[in-house]
Parts: sequence; structure tokens; C-alpha cells
Amino acid sequence: MSNEPNVSIIIPVRNADRTIDVMFQYLEDIDYPKDKLEIIIADGDSTDKTVQITKDWQKKYANIKLTQIPNCKSPGQARNSALKIVTGQYVLFTDGDCAPEKDWVRKIIAPFFLDPKIGGVGGEVLTLKVDPNNLTESYCEQVRFLSPTGRCRVKDNGYMPTNEHDFPHEVNGGDDSPFYATANVAFSKEAIDRIGGEFWHEPTGEDVDFSLRVLAAGYKIYYAKDAVVKHMHRVDLKSFCKQWFGYGFGHPLLLAKHAKPNNFEIVLQGKRPVYINIPWFGKGIVHLGTFHWMWIFGFWTTVELISALFTHEYFWVTLFALLTAWQVLRYLSPVRKLVPKEAFWTFAKVRYATNWSFMKGAIAGMRKFGTICIEPSW
Repeated sequence: MSNEPNVSIIIPVRNADRTIDVMFQYLEDIDYPKDKLEIIIADGDSTDKTVQITKDWQKKYANIKLTQIPNCKSPGQARNSALKIVTGQYVLFTDGDCAPEKDWVRKIIAPFFLDPKIGGVGGEVLTLKVDPNNLTESYCEQVRFLSPTGRCRVKDNGYMPTNEHDFPHEVNGGDDSPFYATANVAFSKEAIDRIGGEFWHEPTGEDVDFSLRVLAAGYKIYYAKDAVVKHMHRVDLKSFCKQWFGYGFGHPLLLAKHAKPNNFEIVLQGKRPVYINIPWFGKGIVHLGTFHWMWIFGFWTTVELISALFTHEYFWVTLFALLTAWQVLRYLSPVRKLVPKEAFWTFAKVRYATNWSFMKGAIAGMRKFGTICIEPSW
């Protein structure tokens, strides 16, 4: 009998038959004793072949469990159903469109033995392309979509910072928020039980909320860069934009729940962001980057153009038109690095459309949750 701890892997799924078979292939190839490893599939009302594929894999491997959640409203609700039946000392989370590397389990639980105060560990998220000719997937791969490397300026193995002040930028789910997405994260069962043993039922943002609660309970969160999961991304722009809309929608709620009271921030984006903190009667955050400046200068170009039609003074319209063009060039500059070069305008469309969907999601979230949140520019 091995001395390794019992480990549970929880995977919420809904209509994942495009990727779930590949996911199972990778999971069952993991280098960890099968009698110490349980895989719990939490299905939230799939209408495709997801459940049948899972049952077919159950016939091959006894460590696969299936729990079905009728009228499931969110991934968090699905995970909560699985959390009720876990047996592992450590609970790992990934998704039905993810493919963990062979050494993933060992790599992601290793930091727990370095420090008893570590309650959560996150790993790297890379890309596993389903269709080599799909430009949306190619874009995700090249911009390292979902990769946590660099979040809170942590680029290698080490601790995530704790939230010193609970300022809006620390808790809104952005690059300065210490959290890990549930595509690749592990928590000790002790930490999970300490914070109440469940995710919130909102449709998005549950991974950020969970990590922040673990930190607030006095635990540390660690980054294990070598614990790798590969993600099979959305295959078309529409679904990719929907994903970003969801991210934006959840951020105002995170601000409402976790941000310091009566605190408002303006973030001037750049290589070194500038945070302007304003004590205020409400909570909120407004980012200003190239995406926003494009729209601001573009708006004033239009205003000055209309004015020039009557005054015949073209200085200001020319100035604002040049400023608009400058911000457009800055915004699209990263796209020039992507390949193939002939797909420049397709990649530019993906970049802009997802950024705009992110903004729209936050606007919808503001209306529902009542906190101001203008999302960042890419």
C-alpha cells in the first residue's frame, strides 16, 4: 500500500462531449496510484453525450464517479454536489475541456508538504489544440489565454501575495487578484471545510471568491508552475466572447462582496499600472488603457468634426483624429506578433470582440450588483 495521500479530482461538466473523451484519456494516464485517486464528474444537466461517455469510462475504471445535478444553475453548484462526496485529503479541480499532464497530481500537491499554512495551490494552464486550423484556438494559444503566470507579478514557483487592504484591484478577479481558476487548482480539504465547504452559486466568479475566502481564513496560496493542465479552448469567436462576457459579469459582484467599503479606484494601465485610490461613498474600479482611449479620442473626434462643419476650424478634429489613430495602432500592436501573419485582421477582430464582450459583461453586472466596474484594456 502506498503512502501517498488520498486525492479527489472534481470536474463540473455540461455538454462537454467535444472534449471529455480526451480529458478522460489524460486523466487515466496520470502517474498516481489509482486506489488513492478518485475522479468525480459533476454533470449539470447535459443534453449531449457527456453522461454516456462518462458511464462508458466508468466501465473501464472503478475510480470514476458521477454525480448528476438536476436544474443546475452554475459550475459552482455542480462542484458543491461533488464536494459532498469527496474522500480525498486534497481536492483538485479542473474542467471537462482540460487535459492534465501525467505528473499533474504529484506536482500540484507537493507544495502542501512544504508549509502547513498552504491552503491552495494553482498551476500553469497551457493550450491543447483540437483543430490545428482553428484561428480562435490559435489566438488563445499565442496570447496564453488562462495562464496565471505573471498574476500579482508571480512568474515562478512561489507564494501569491495576501490582500493587505482589500482594494478593488486586489479582489476584482484581475491580474492583481490572488486567485487561481478552477481549470487548474487544488485546495486542502481542511481549508475547504474551514471556509464552509462550498462555492457560491453565481454563474461566474466563484473561483476568485473561493481563493479570496481561503486567504481570508489565514491560509496561503502557492503557485506551482510545473503543475500543468492543457486547455481545449472555445472553437469559435461567438462562444469565446460569451466566456469573456461571463467573466465581466461576475466582477462587480466580487467588488460588492470583497472590496473595502467606501473605496473607489482609477487604474491607469501600462507596464507599471498606476492606482489612484479615492475614498468614496461606494465601491468601484475604472480602468483606463488603450481600448478606452480609442473610444474617448474617437468620440471627441466625432464631436469636433461636427463642430468643424460649422466653424471650419479643423485643428482640434485633426488632433483628436491623430490621437485616435495612435491608440488604435497601440491596441493592435500585439496582434502583429501573432502567426500566421495573413490572419492579422482575424486576430485583431478576436482581440477587439473579446475585450468589448468583457466590458459589456461588466456593464450587465453593474446593473445587477450595483458596483462600478469598467474592465481593463488588453
